Amino acid sequence: APANLIAASSNNIETTPPPPPADPSSVVAAIRSCSSHESSVRRPAEEQLQQWENAYSGRTLHATGYLTSLISIVERSDSVDENTNCRLLAAILLKNGIPKAFGVPLSEEEASSTNEERSLRQERAHVRNRLPALLFQEENATCALHLQLALSNIALFDFPKEWPTLLEDLVSTAGATSGQSLVVRVRAIKTLRLCIQSIRHRKIIVPKGPAKRGANNNNNNPMLNMRNLGNLIGKAVHERKEVHARACSIFEALAEGIVNHAQTAIAGDGSGGGSCVVGSSEAHSAWQAECLLAVGYTKCMTELIPMIEIENTLADPRTPAVRRLMESLARICEATRSYPAVSVPPALANIPSVVQEYTMKMDKTHRAALVCCISSIRTLPQLFAPQVSRILPAVVDPILTSDTSVLQSMPVKRLIYMTGLVRAVLTCAMYDETRRNSLMAGKANAVLSMLMGGAGGRSGGDADGDGRSAKDDPGVVEARTTVTALLAEGTVERLVEALVGKFLRLHSEELQEWEDDPEGRYETDLAEKMPLTEADGISPRHCGGALLMTLMSRETDRVARSLLELTQRVYQQLPPEDVNGMLSREACYRALELCRAAMVGGGQRRLNFSEWFQGELHPILMRTDLGENSPVAMRAMQARAVQVVQAYCASLKPDEFGVAFQSIARLMATPDLVTAFCSARCVSQLALLHVKGTEESVQLVSVREHSVLALGNAFALANRSESEECLRVVLMCVSALVEVNGLYLEPVLQAIAEQLPSLWERARDSVPIHSCLLSVLNHLIMKMGYSTVENSHVQTVLFPLLDYCTDISVVNRAETLLEDGLRLWLVTLVSSRLTTMGPSLRNMLPRLEAILRSGLEPHLSLKVLQFNAILLGPQVVEPLALVLRDMLLNLTNCIHSEQAGGGDTAMDDDDRSKGTDRGVTTTRDAVAALSFADGLMQMFPDLGLSICSPAISKVMAVLPGKSIAAPLVDASFHSFGRMLWMSPNCLDEIFANDPNQDEKIASVVSTYISVVTSISVMVMLSAQAQKVVFIDQKGAALSLCLAVCRSPRVARVAGQSILEFTRRLLELEAKSKIDLNALVEATSGTTRKVVGDGPLGDSAARTAEILKSDPLLTVSLKDACGNAEKAMTSML
Repeated sequence: APANLIAASSNNIETTPPPPPADPSSVVAAIRSCSSHESSVRRPAEEQLQQWENAYSGRTLHATGYLTSLISIVERSDSVDENTNCRLLAAILLKNGIPKAFGVPLSEEEASSTNEERSLRQERAHVRNRLPALLFQEENATCALHLQLALSNIALFDFPKEWPTLLEDLVSTAGATSGQSLVVRVRAIKTLRLCIQSIRHRKIIVPKGPAKRGANNNNNNPMLNMRNLGNLIGKAVHERKEVHARACSIFEALAEGIVNHAQTAIAGDGSGGGSCVVGSSEAHSAWQAECLLAVGYTKCMTELIPMIEIENTLADPRTPAVRRLMESLARICEATRSYPAVSVPPALANIPSVVQEYTMKMDKTHRAALVCCISSIRTLPQLFAPQVSRILPAVVDPILTSDTSVLQSMPVKRLIYMTGLVRAVLTCAMYDETRRNSLMAGKANAVLSMLMGGAGGRSGGDADGDGRSAKDDPGVVEARTTVTALLAEGTVERLVEALVGKFLRLHSEELQEWEDDPEGRYETDLAEKMPLTEADGISPRHCGGALLMTLMSRETDRVARSLLELTQRVYQQLPPEDVNGMLSREACYRALELCRAAMVGGGQRRLNFSEWFQGELHPILMRTDLGENSPVAMRAMQARAVQVVQAYCASLKPDEFGVAFQSIARLMATPDLVTAFCSARCVSQLALLHVKGTEESVQLVSVREHSVLALGNAFALANRSESEECLRVVLMCVSALVEVNGLYLEPVLQAIAEQLPSLWERARDSVPIHSCLLSVLNHLIMKMGYSTVENSHVQTVLFPLLDYCTDISVVNRAETLLEDGLRLWLVTLVSSRLTTMGPSLRNMLPRLEAILRSGLEPHLSLKVLQFNAILLGPQVVEPLALVLRDMLLNLTNCIHSEQAGGGDTAMDDDDRSKGTDRGVTTTRDAVAALSFADGLMQMFPDLGLSICSPAISKVMAVLPGKSIAAPLVDASFHSFGRMLWMSPNCLDEIFANDPNQDEKIASVVSTYISVVTSISVMVMLSAQAQKVVFIDQKGAALSLCLAVCRSPRVARVAGQSILEFTRRLLELEAKSKIDLNALVEATSGTTRKVVGDGPLGDSAARTAEILKSDPLLTVSLKDACGNAEKAMTSML
């Protein structure tokens, strides 16, 4: 798809020197070097090309002529292979460079433009002038595709302001019957579609004014931003409407092209207006081009229709033309609906093998028209309404009447669009008789209308709009009548039966696949459980299931009753061992699985699952005698029964749950691999379903009772698995069983560990398998503690796996496995004993240093470093002091940096804090940095203070008057409290040069006290949490009291509030009678949350030792308060 990018904001881009001139010879040399196998040659060339591309969007604009050089390279007509590749790469680079070069804002007036801006404006004009000619002259199809995308990228930024005739020019080229080749015309219509698509998905650009240093930054004030919200939205919507209206100027030409080219394509007329002899190769080629143009024009209209905004169908002059288009689309659908028996026109009768080609061309035309109809129903339902009575029966009739083999022979996309149109009609409120009165409310958003200055809710809903008129519009009334007839008694039942029997039922090719490639069959079945959308349907079953669920949501009770009656009828009327009967039952079970939410959800039980389980499903699950020679239909029904139980598992009664878990655990050993993999997936879900804290439910006991059997069968199934996806499913089952059992599996730990080395050998370079092994080991170690870490078989896998997953020198390793690898590393540290694991842990330190230096996953890498330091001492941290100091400054940059304004921002652009892009400071990483600083200063005060104080000081310096996220505030003050204890005069130093020093110190102290005294409801309900809060409050009081004693300024501006806070805390301490051991237990308990219920390693004891020696826990609060009072008295 065309790039939909805006120029990168220059807020965080440092000023860089200008790149060298991008003359054609230099660019060609760089492009050729990029194809080198030598990294020493390739990487500098890639960096140079990137520098030229980024020169347009930096803080300082540099118009290097890069795009002009790329245009000149593409213009070369050399046929040498090397030059062809160079031209192709130049076209790709041109496509990728246009968003940055065309997205940067320029001065509105020529007089105020800089030389660089004028040069860029000229370069843009040159690209616009040359690109269309290059596109239509290009002989290489791949190069032409990238030029098409480049042109659509320009449309994103320059239409209509800089290039108002772009769309008209492309339509004119596509419609030129003389002077243009058919190839050029087809290419023009395809380019037009990309341009319309790009324009339709354009983001709303919101200009931001430049922020001035020293000025109040109002960007963080939501109330000030809300004052401009009305103007902002109104202007943006108005601009978008203008763009859409300008784009719709080609509507008439597109509509005419659809009719003309579709008629010619259907009639088989390739004579070109008499210039070609009927039946000749020229006529054949001309007809093929007409078919391509018919499809291309229709696809363009599909993109354009959502931009046709008609608020008043009675008064809008475009209404008659749009209605004519809708009628033409319906006629095209009717004319091309026959499949596969099509009548070849006489004009094509003499062409060899024309029947298959004509069938294919008409199918593509039919599909394009269907998609255009779907778009019309969704955006212009009132105008399309008169065609519903024609097109809906034309689509539904083949579903009801066609033979199963005919439907199966249809292209999947055709079935997707057929069922998609029915779904669009059924979900359209305007065509729903039960919701006809809702049209009175209008379709406009009342809030949006008000912000734009209109009367809320009146647009489209008043007497002159299309809301009231739509209610009584003859076309809408006719459409509602058609839909009502479709949902009439008997028709819905026939449709449900057709969907189950023709779409959901396994056909002969799938049964053969079940025999020949069971793992492939399982993966296909798994893929069919993906979200059911028209965009990525993979089989008839996919779109049939989607339509069934749409029917279920529309007529829930009737469709549910129809499904249950159909299932009962199939079960009772067909012999149990009949192959057709078993396949029909499997299809019915699949339908009930898809519709589970309607059957047992929403507070209504339309299906008695307990009765169904005991009567039908359980007997099927108990059959362990099915082998490879058993009927595949029977095995398919058993696999479906397993998946039905998985879908309805929450409806199982406690006694039924145990029976179901045991039966399905046994089926993991069945010879039929599809059933075995379905069982493994079901066991995973059943195992974790009733894990709720420390509660021991009946279901959980049942799981643990049969887990050894399930694990044995799972490992055996893993050895039978060949595909990556199937092995992943089995390993996730193992992981779930380990997680739910924990220490209950300790007697079989050795047997589990012995299975891991062979799985590690099979993993090779598979990311999913490595992820699953990480999960298995994580749960093994979390649940069983150091006994797992010290197992020799586990170590055979554990440390090689950690080494593999954290090797960031391998391409893409950091993006795929590093985070999970660090989590396993952390769990290993917490569960290790130094006497046995010390050397292995020390051997991993160089890898940790490399990760820290790269700045990857700091929220985990800093935690891993912290636990290494707890176990191994300060020598782990000392060599990294400079790295850590810079790292903490970078990670907290989002708090203490002064962000520069300027540039444009997309309203629908995601906030940076929502992503985890490398190099971008996030809230999560900043919190991790501050938490690490607190822990480091607690473990090694002097070393920690030297590393952490620069970052903490910068953070505290900007906190007064700055609005930041609550987690950042809490983490900032926790680390600051520790620093204040070790450096009581730090507040004087932080604000030494600030003219408002007293006010800011008072603000920091007041905010600090407010933060530590704010208690949530959850804390009030937990005695353990209250102890942790008291620890934080005591630490704050001790640090602040010491600051009062050492800093006269702090005593003067905030001493009284500090004393009041400390006295209140003293009263609480006296009432609670909390001793040191209770505080240590409460604090060190946070480390136990990392591991779960297994025995911890040495880190727990060492953490307790650190806490017992922590002055912020051990120093007397009463003495600190007394010393602060003396300091205050001495000042009087």
